[in-house]
Amino acid sequence: MFEADALIRDSYSKFKDKVYQIEATEGPRIIIPVKLIPELKGLPEETLSAYEAVSEALLSKYTHFSAGAHNQTLSKLLKTNLSQRLSRLTPKLKQELEFITAQEFPECEEWTPFKAQPFLVRTVARLSGCSFAGSTLSRNEEWMDTSVNYATTVFIAAIKLQFFPKWMRPVAQYFIPDFYAIPRMVANAQARLTPIIEERLRDSEAPGYEKPDDFIQWLLDALPEEQKRSFGLQAHLQLILAAASIHTTSNLVTDCVYDLATHQDMQEVLRQEAAEVLEGGGDCWHGKDSLARLKKMDSFMRESQRLHGNVTSFIRKVMKPINLSDGTHLPAGTSLLAPLAGVSRDDRFYPGAETFDGLRFWRLQQQQQQQQEQQQNSANGGEVKDASTNANVGNRWQFTSIGDANMNFGLGRHACPGRFFAAAETKLILAYLVLHYDVRLREGEGRPAPAMFMMTKSPSPDAEILFRRRRS
Repeated sequence: MFEADALIRDSYSKFKDKVYQIEATEGPRIIIPVKLIPELKGLPEETLSAYEAVSEALLSKYTHFSAGAHNQTLSKLLKTNLSQRLSRLTPKLKQELEFITAQEFPECEEWTPFKAQPFLVRTVARLSGCSFAGSTLSRNEEWMDTSVNYATTVFIAAIKLQFFPKWMRPVAQYFIPDFYAIPRMVANAQARLTPIIEERLRDSEAPGYEKPDDFIQWLLDALPEEQKRSFGLQAHLQLILAAASIHTTSNLVTDCVYDLATHQDMQEVLRQEAAEVLEGGGDCWHGKDSLARLKKMDSFMRESQRLHGNVTSFIRKVMKPINLSDGTHLPAGTSLLAPLAGVSRDDRFYPGAETFDGLRFWRLQQQQQQQQEQQQNSANGGEVKDASTNANVGNRWQFTSIGDANMNFGLGRHACPGRFFAAAETKLILAYLVLHYDVRLREGEGRPAPAMFMMTKSPSPDAEILFRRRRS
């Protein structure tokens, strides 16, 4: 239950390119090697289902953690409305970051021990809430507590119920207090969201009304007329968004901060880049592509995620029998996983895989750009052109890219639609921290060990690291 990371890595080192089975707390799981992922990732939901696998893992039948018929709506709004507005949202997010830092981060005039993880959870919740629910709700303590604790409550409820056999679960759920807390949280969120939606619906009828630019409004516009006053539905969908975004992003930011404290040479590298891009004259924080130009920080984030990210990925349930090219037969009902913790430390995919190299992916991007420049120059008869103007150069190695050996954000049509927003949030927070603070570990201490529970790994919530405000 507490050693899933070691289980996946040890078993992967033995079997690597073979299909094999592990016995997880949730039941038997078939582990699929990277070489067979291409045969599976394009299969339709009715044959190989991500939705059913996640629903089973979170016991959505009981926790009601599912967007149901609105899943595609949420995904589309994240891919289009949110991702396309990142540059417009950045000034508001920076303002919110400065606000919570002034309120909750210590002065740090000298080296000051501080538990970074709880602060970063609240920071990500505040930034996400600012975009999803608007600044009025994002600064409301009850809304923040509900947004942060909803995901944890659902997860704990599902874990507790999994210890009961399936035939007992319909009754056993009533003996688990967390199942009573979940609807209370939705009701709490609804109570705070309803007046805002009612006001917007009322004001929208006035001439010249200017709609707010946040997820409340985007969802309101996307819902059919008969659901625009379904306040409980909208509250539920907001909490699902919060659950999907807050803890995954705050885990990433915390791991990056722990790696900054561990690999102090990277602080000055990222600081110089952030100063050049964001403070190089003018209001660069608000520039259209400012965060996207933080290439070295992008590489650092991906390297941190590579070594400290998800234990497994590609969670799927076989709905119809599948025969693989290696002769493996997967009967209906089989649960699949990919051994991400093993793949991420495989030298075949990442040379020197056990070593943290913050600029690993930046160098790979540079190499890919040079190769593309050479190809373009040859095609143009030797005329020199700058391939850096091509937005696709090096995309394979970007933090938000996905691939058969890089599945922290999922794969194919089930890839996380909010990963571009998560990347922007993370860059904003890290850039602000490296520009304003030095950070290090306590003398004689190593990088804080992660907390493991079942197949979930998260950075230590109790570790203290040292911060000191930089002097101009």
